[in-house]
Amino acid sequence: MFVVRVVLGNVFVCRKPTQFRKPPCTGAKCHRDDCMDQAHQPFFHSVLGTHKSDDVRLIFREFVVYEKSQAYPEFLVEYERQQ
Repeated sequence: MFVVRVVLGNVFVCRKPTQFRKPPCTGAKCHRDDCMDQAHQPFFHSVLGTHKSDDVRLIFREFVVYEKSQAYPEFLVEYERQQ
């Protein structure tokens, strides 16, 4: 397991399964990664994906950054699972 320091910047929170090849556009109604807006809205810096189960408990959160300069692996933690 890696312990990583990450700079998230302006985060887009995604609550349904979506696949972004790059961060989505910050436009008011756009939020797409293939935005072709002529006004060229800036893009988010990272994406936070959340998943909830049917009983509304938070199961996991996934942080996605698209630039390697945003993440710094600080520690490698080795462990063994006991059954």
